[in-house]
Amino acid sequence: MKINENIDDVLEDEDELYKKVSQNVKKLRKEHNMSQLKFSENIGFNSVSFYCDCENNKNGKHFNLLHVVRISKYLDIDINTIVN
Repeated sequence: MKINENIDDVLEDEDELYKKVSQNVKKLRKEHNMSQLKFSENIGFNSVSFYCDCENNKNGKHFNLLHVVRISKYLDIDINTIVN
């Protein structure tokens, strides 16, 4: 994992970071033609509704670091693809 030169800009507003991560995860899932159910099961979520809330950044739910790591490993992508 490489360090993003603009990380300070991203960290200034955590809500924007959560929103960006959610948008990127949704985009990646769709690019891999996976349903929310299948994707959530493959990255270790016990509840598809919780996953849906994270992906849509609803009800105060968001992806945490462990989720992002699992997603990057599952998709075999650099973690920066999710957080940038």
